[in-house]
Amino acid sequence: MTPMKAANSLVYATAQGQVVLGGYSSSSGGGGNRVQLNHPTVGRIPNGALVEKEVGVDLAGKSRLNLVLHDNDFTTATRAVRAINELVGANVAAAIDGRTISIVVPANYNERIVEFMAVVENARMDVDAHAKVVINEKTGTVVLGREVRIQEVSIIHGGLSLQVGTLLNVSQPAPFSPGQTTVVPDTTVSVQEEKGRTVTLREGASVEEIVRALNAIGAGPRDVIAILQAIKAQGALQADLEII
Repeated sequence: MTPMKAANSLVYATAQGQVVLGGYSSSSGGGGNRVQLNHPTVGRIPNGALVEKEVGVDLAGKSRLNLVLHDNDFTTATRAVRAINELVGANVAAAIDGRTISIVVPANYNERIVEFMAVVENARMDVDAHAKVVINEKTGTVVLGREVRIQEVSIIHGGLSLQVGTLLNVSQPAPFSPGQTTVVPDTTVSVQEEKGRTVTLREGASVEEIVRALNAIGAGPRDVIAILQAIKAQGALQADLEII
């Protein structure tokens, strides 16, 4: 169990659980050869934080409550206000901003606020989802939502392949000489540069078209991450880019 401290050195949560790794590392004895995939020393603990300090909530005697949405969005806040008012049958909800909704507790629910909030939380509406691309650079994972769109853009992708290997050669001295048999490592380096490949994506291309186009030019997960970051920097990616 690991304490999670804030900048003020106070512990607000503790972390404990199985660590999910996105890579591995293997080496061969004393030969110096090593194989590694992604980052084997970096991992995540899903839902591993246990909150140590809870925020006290006292609903007794409240005549007005503020409902805070998870994401700041004016469209979702407007739809939530409309859904709550239609469900309750009165204009009890009003949006203060894109995240906060002020709700007046009806007189017949003054002593039943928990029951009233149970009614409010069952209001149904369509949530205005933001287009988002989530990237995990440690594992090379890219997840794109169906709302992701891009403007017309041309991509030139050229791959550079670098291979480094070690060969162990045996040095044998001449017969009857005072020399000794030794192992001499022979390091070889080969570089292969691929010809650049070009693909053009039409404006408003869907996720399926984006993935198909990137696969067509031989882009691997790492290349896809770099290309998406470049498209975002150019301003052609109509989505939020989140790197975890």
